[in-house]
Parts: sequence; structure tokens; C-alpha cells
Amino acid sequence: MGLRNIALLVFAVFTFGNCDQNDAAAQQQVGTRFSSEYYLPANTRAWISIPSLQTLNEHLDASQLGQLSKDPALKSFIDSARSQMRKWMSEKGVKFEFSIEDFDDIDTGEISIAGVLPEVEGVESIAGTHGIVLMVDASKDLEKVNQLIDQVNGKLKKRGAAKEMLEINGVTVTKWKYPEKRKWAKRKKVSFQGIADGWFLVSDNDIIFRQVLRRMMKLEDPNVAGNLASHESFKYARSRCQLGVDDKETAGDVRWFVEPFGYVKLARAIEIENEPVKKMEDDWTTVLAANGLKAIRSVAGAASIATDDKDAFFRIFVHAPKDQTRNAAEARMLSILDFAPIDRSEVAPPKWVPKTISGSFTAQWDFSKALAGIGPIVDSFLKEEGAFQDLLNTVKNEPDFRVDIPKLVGLMGKRFTVISETEKPLGIESEKLAVGIQLVDPMSDADVKDMIDSIARAIRGKKINLAGFDVIVDDRTEEVDGFDDLDFDDAVLPFEEEEEEDKFAGGNAGGQAFALFEKKYMAVAKGHLFIANDKDYLKKLLTSSDNDSLAQQPDFIAIKDTISKYVDLEKVRATRFGRIDKVLELNYDMIKKGELANSKSLLGKMVNALLTESSEDGKTPEFSVDVAKLPDDYKASIAKYLGTMGWMTENETGGWRITGCVLEK
Repeated sequence: MGLRNIALLVFAVFTFGNCDQNDAAAQQQVGTRFSSEYYLPANTRAWISIPSLQTLNEHLDASQLGQLSKDPALKSFIDSARSQMRKWMSEKGVKFEFSIEDFDDIDTGEISIAGVLPEVEGVESIAGTHGIVLMVDASKDLEKVNQLIDQVNGKLKKRGAAKEMLEINGVTVTKWKYPEKRKWAKRKKVSFQGIADGWFLVSDNDIIFRQVLRRMMKLEDPNVAGNLASHESFKYARSRCQLGVDDKETAGDVRWFVEPFGYVKLARAIEIENEPVKKMEDDWTTVLAANGLKAIRSVAGAASIATDDKDAFFRIFVHAPKDQTRNAAEARMLSILDFAPIDRSEVAPPKWVPKTISGSFTAQWDFSKALAGIGPIVDSFLKEEGAFQDLLNTVKNEPDFRVDIPKLVGLMGKRFTVISETEKPLGIESEKLAVGIQLVDPMSDADVKDMIDSIARAIRGKKINLAGFDVIVDDRTEEVDGFDDLDFDDAVLPFEEEEEEDKFAGGNAGGQAFALFEKKYMAVAKGHLFIANDKDYLKKLLTSSDNDSLAQQPDFIAIKDTISKYVDLEKVRATRFGRIDKVLELNYDMIKKGELANSKSLLGKMVNALLTESSEDGKTPEFSVDVAKLPDDYKASIAKYLGTMGWMTENETGGWRITGCVLEK
């Protein structure tokens, strides 16, 4: 099924896993086979598993995304997008001789891919210490799996790979040595293949291959400690990812787990192997770890597709135990990430959120607590104790600025909302974004004026009147001639430097500097500080009635009511809602016109990075996918398959649990 890789990427934005309600050890029952987590070592840093490829394919076919993919007009685009995605993954070091799609026509059990990285504290990972593992339960049809192995091995031989036959613990193992043209390569690429107890096992690391093989052969008991299934964070995260409701368990289609810092180190180890010369750069992961980000132990998830009344249902659990912090830095980090400053749940967006939006996100957050915790982290990055406090003092005391940041933050409430909306006619300026930060109530007129004036001074912005409101304009796309009564022509902060453009495009050249808000329009109204990327859109928010808001719309209510069955509403601290057809419409139009390289939206930049070839000589990247046969009528051909999605985040002692779904249109 050609769509699956793309479909999994789409669903991966929200979820990656199937987790049971019970302890991991409960999976092994009399008469059943062990699943892959029992064979993989405990230092597995990333793991994705498909319990049944055939079931996943059936569910994807039954989903709206699957129905959309059957349109012949999309086949050329999907095929070329698949090809480009594979090329992109290959360039990033994600390489497998066997792809999941190779097993489409074979009756397999579980298929899993894992990244393993043994780690010594304080020692950088070196070439050869890490490995990728592919496991396929081939017990139902070993004959077809062997035929596939022969086909792939034939291709390897034609490419010049050298074959060597080994015997490990009585199992016949094929070792392939790949031709290496890079003289500077730190590690010669090899792979090991073998079949044991009905499992087809492939790895690019000899030691890791042998570890997994020993458990498959029961030379080591898969039920004892030392495997991924016994990993404490793995077990806890799984226990919070059940997909059922009212004690009724729903089987998942994909399982997933990642240890964030371990995964970053694994990715870095792979990157180092592919660098001719090691780059001299700061190890920012060490800085983040030293400042407490290791408080996030792991992330796991669960997803089922086209089951019950939902097109997709998912859960993600971020394991960050607030009662088990290992040091003051971790406690401080969890204080910054505190999404529970309000002792009540608010699952509906504010009344000012218009019914026409494409998507919204509302969360509770203590801005003052976060500001207090950021200082030590900034000091670490700047490598200077007290640097952050000096920065605050400079901003406050500089005569031309006079901005008391702690005071401004103290005027903010404990909830913020982000919305997006696409306005027609479609074009690069069509995506409207706005952030609304709740302010303390009551807030005096003097405080409102001080906030507006302080913001204007801080960003050297121009103050205008818009529909009777004072609005600050920060337009980085053009020179601002004057600042009304606020004159900062000669004011320069001592820490201010010219920033290097941050490219986020398909190549190393020709991309645009990415900025979420190239233009900012700020105002205080309706108990909120508003920041928008468009003047007219801000005016709409400032002047519109709150009587017909998103919270009253049937599609929002349907999402809210569906997710509410699976969560404890008293613990909910963040909500997300999106109309997928509206979210994708602008980017589809730009893909169709070949203009995605000019996109100013975050999603557009991401898609452009995946689907464009690298450019040279400053030229704009060009699409490497076939868009010529995409349907012209988006609404009639595409939008009808794209429904709504949403999720809610519950705050727990052990971390945060995200529960969400996709509903048919």
C-alpha cells in the first residue's frame, strides 16, 4: 500500500503507539509469542512497532485518508512524494535495505524498528556503539519471507556488497559488507540477517544483533530485567496509554516509545558518522540536561485508525514525574513546564475565538513562574552567571527602553490561546495567526497604558490607532520612518547583535528566513494582550461580537464530547482543535501552483523542506514531486475527506497525558 508511509507521517504528528492498561509483563501469556520489546535491550532509545501490518493496511484503507488516496488523480503525486520522502530519510541516515512496504503481501505478525544506543555517562558516543534493529514476526509465512530475503540480497550483491556466512549460537547468519567509497568513513557499513523462533532479525551492529538473538533463542529469559519491557519509564508510560474506555480495551495499530535525550544522542552519533570532519560546536544537549530537561524521562503513545466511530484515536504520555525529580535543576524545569496554575478545567476556548478559525490551541501556564526559572538556563547558554538578571536590569534601566519585564509578565494571567485562519483569495499572505494572552482582572487603565508603551519601547515599534484601540506595529519587512512620540533612532541595546538568518527551506540556499510573525500588531482588549500577524485580522478580533464563537459550533462540540469520554475533565489543562480541510487548503493551493517555497506558514515550510530539491546559486528550490495531476477543485476532490481533529492534555503527577481523535467530516 503506497500511502502508508505518508499516512503514518500524518498520524505521527499526533501519536505513535499502542499501549496496554496493564504492566508490560502481562503481555506474555501462555500460548502467545513475546512482542519485540521483550527482545530489545533496555538501552533502546527509540522504538516503533506495528502489531499487524495487514490490520493496519485494512484500517488505513477504511479511513478517510485511505479513501482519498484511492483517487487516481493523486497516484502520481503520492508516488513521487513517497520517493522524495525516502530520499530525504536516506540523506538523514535513516536507511534500511528492507522497507515496511516490502512485507505488504506477506502474512506477518509484528514489525518493529528500533534505535539502540549503549551510553556511558560523560562519554560521547562513538562510531560502532549504536545500531538500528528491524524485527519481523515471520512465523506465519516463513516461505514468503525467505523469498523476499533472496530478492533483497540479490540486489545487494549487484551493488557490490560482500557476503559472509556466519553461525551464531547455532543460527545461520548472513553478514553483508557494503562498498564504501568514502575514505574518511568512521565505520564500515555492514548488516546482519538471521531467523530465529520465527523472527526475521536485521541489524547494522554485531553486538546488538547478538543481544537480541540470544533472547529470541531463549538463551536469556525475555521476562527478566535488561530488556526494553523492563525499562521503568517504558512500563509507566505504557500504563498511561490505554486506548479503551469503561474498562474496554481497543487494540492499537501502531506502538511507539522514545527516550528524548537518548534519541538525540543516537541521532547525533549517526550524524557524526556521516561527517568527513567533526564539527566544533557546543553540546547544547549537555547544557539542557544540566538544566533539568532530563526530568522528561520518556514519551510513549498509542493510536488506532478507523475503529469504532473515529477516523483515528490516539494517546501520548509524557513521563515527567514531578514527585521524583533527581536534583534542583529538574525541579526548576518542571516548574517552568507547569501547565496547572489554575485549579479548574477550561476545555472551551475563550469567547473571542471566532467560529471561522482553522485551528486553535488553549493552555494554562504560569508566566511568572516560568520567567523565574529561565534565568539559570540562559546563564548556562551564555556561560556567564547572572547574565539573565543583568539583561533584565539593562532593559529596565536603559533610558530609551525602561521596560520592567517581571512587572509586565506579572500582569499576565494564566491562560493563552493561539489561533489560525485562512482567508481568501488564497495567497502567501492568507494565513492569519493570532495569540491572545489572558491578563489579570481587574487591570487598571494605567497598567494598560504602561504595557502598551513598554512593548512599543521594547521592540521600537510604531503606535497607531485601530478601531479606537492603541496598537503597536512591528513590521520587519520594511523600514519604519517614525515612532510617533517614542523616538529610538539612536537607541541600541548593548547585547543587540545582527542575527544570522535561520533558513528553513528545501536547500541550503534560496530559502527564506523563517519567522512565525514577520509582522506583529499588538493591542490590549477583551482582557487579553493580542498579537496578530495581520492588521485587518487584529481589527476583526478587537471589534467582533463574542456571541457566535467557536465554542458553540457543532464540529467543535463533537470533538469535545468525544474526547471527554476518555479523560478526567478536572485534570485538563490544554486543548487543541483543528479543521483539517482548512488547515491544509492554503498549502495545497501553493503546492498546486508550485509556490510552496514562498510559504510563510510553519506547515508550509516543513512540507517544503521535505518535498523540494536542494538549490544552488541562491535559486529558489523547485519541487521534485509531480503536482501536475493534482485535482484543481480542492473542495470537491480533497476537502470532503478531511474532517476535524482535537486533543486534550491532562496534568498528572507522573507527567502529561494527551488524548485526541480525528472525526470524519
